[in-house]
Amino acid sequence: MKKSFLKKIAAGLIAGVMAFSLAASVVTVTNPIYASAQENELTGKNALDITAMMGKGFNIGNTLDATGGSMNDIRAHETSWGNPQINKELMHGLKEAGFNTVRIPITWEKHVDKNNNYAITDDFKARVKEVVDLAYEEDLFVIINVHHESWVNRSDLDTAYLEIGEELKAIWEQVADLFADYDQHLIFEGMNEPRAQGTSIEWTGNSACYDAIEYLDKLFVETVRANGKGYNNERVLMIPGYAASSNPSVLRSIVIPEINGEPATNVAVSVHCYSPYNFCLSDAQTTFDPKNTNDTADITTLMSNLKTLFLDKDIAVVIGECGCTNSGNNNDARLKWFTYFGDITAQYGIPAVVWDNGAGGTSGGECHKYMNRSTGESLCQDLIDAFVGNVELGDTLINFETEDGSSSVCIPSELGFTSTSLNCKFRVNHTEDVKMGFALKVESSEDDFTALLDITRYAGIPVKVSAWIRSDAEDQVSVGIKDSAVTEMAVVSTSDEWTQVSFVVTPAEGKSYIYFKGNNETFYVDDILISMDTSDASVEGAGGEVSEGSDTGTGTTDGTAATVTGEENAKKVSPIVIVLIVCGVIAVGAVAVIAISSKKNKK
Repeated sequence: MKKSFLKKIAAGLIAGVMAFSLAASVVTVTNPIYASAQENELTGKNALDITAMMGKGFNIGNTLDATGGSMNDIRAHETSWGNPQINKELMHGLKEAGFNTVRIPITWEKHVDKNNNYAITDDFKARVKEVVDLAYEEDLFVIINVHHESWVNRSDLDTAYLEIGEELKAIWEQVADLFADYDQHLIFEGMNEPRAQGTSIEWTGNSACYDAIEYLDKLFVETVRANGKGYNNERVLMIPGYAASSNPSVLRSIVIPEINGEPATNVAVSVHCYSPYNFCLSDAQTTFDPKNTNDTADITTLMSNLKTLFLDKDIAVVIGECGCTNSGNNNDARLKWFTYFGDITAQYGIPAVVWDNGAGGTSGGECHKYMNRSTGESLCQDLIDAFVGNVELGDTLINFETEDGSSSVCIPSELGFTSTSLNCKFRVNHTEDVKMGFALKVESSEDDFTALLDITRYAGIPVKVSAWIRSDAEDQVSVGIKDSAVTEMAVVSTSDEWTQVSFVVTPAEGKSYIYFKGNNETFYVDDILISMDTSDASVEGAGGEVSEGSDTGTGTTDGTAATVTGEENAKKVSPIVIVLIVCGVIAVGAVAVIAISSKKNKK
């Protein structure tokens, strides 16, 4: 009797465990977001942290943002502009191609009941959630927005913003509630390209239009933060200027909203860049030369403005749309553009999201197709590789000169340097004949002797870093890694004798730099070698003096400092590695060209 009773208890327990296991299994299958959140939860980051992780992205354009179909058929709406429904094959293909972010433009208006407090239909909310879940399953960052809304892009935008705001607030209240439990991988973008459509100022705006956008941006941020649920208090929120334009006047008009008298946190500026316009959005120009300032001026001006207006103030930026049309199969020119634009946005630490509308033609200015939407197959992997930086890593040697030593002037940013104190290379070199080459000259800028070299491409990979350093007088130069913290690897006692420093380090994920920082004297850096061979962290030599550095931060950079010495007139390191960048003679003081992002609707 007891045994029978125990057997019944055991059977009941087994059945309960099996039922519980089955229930847990069902939850995991039907709600993959929860499993993903538990394994890869992203929380506690600020907007700059998030944008540093986003990398390059892909717009699934002309799909959920299409305006055809009817309120009663969400599938017909999604395919009404000729693209297939978004599926898991596409999301997987995007991840495999090298993208780390997906922007999902969404037009809500056909699925909103204006007579019922702008309620979004349940079936459309479910479909949007389904698509976001597909992206989460691939561990992608996701941007969702309010896109081709006729109630936003009104010709009377400058006076109708209060009425527009009612619907904008209602939409984002519901979206914030729907996705409250989605972590910081999900980003909200308040509006796409809000503008006075059909007017003479559609793409330029005026002060009244700028004020209207400022009001709507603030309303969007306040609405999401007021939700207060889940991750909405820390979610990154993207706000555009008028028409998301790169026009300097528009950029200067952008105001970070205040909440309770303080600038709202985790807000990123959204801007679009199709520059140069005649190349990117028309067939008027079919070539692009990254060495021609006529082709690059709009881009470099935009980057400079974004840095001055936002990045220097610790305000994050996302280029939510960019790209260049296929004009007569001009793939060589497009490859140059994607290489240039991918590199320069990486140098500034700005994530960029390429526009894809599924249009596979070769004329008309709107041919932006990079993926097979049905199968997830990449159709232009060479362009994608150039854009996202899918290059095979190897050793990098930066020696500041051409092989014959004839190069005399360079722009440091073209070598991956970021510093206000760097202005040119200097005719000095640690070879037997000092007239044969050049080195980097680091001068004081407001008592700051610092140079930063971007090594983000080596994130997570152990590398050996070496460089030659000297100064005009006795001084000390510290060398180390700057990522989320500052890690000093070595301190070099410098003089007019060349000293070589070397250490092994694993750069952290996100933006990462080698820094060279002096105290009081102008100093020089030459032959910077980043090697994949970390078997020997020390270099033999005689002369200079190097001491091991000490950590000054709490970053994840993991380094091994080496005592390295130098010698006067030392022989140059054998040039067995590829010199990535060769600077020719470049004229200093190019004329700046104002970038005005004038473009048409991307249907």
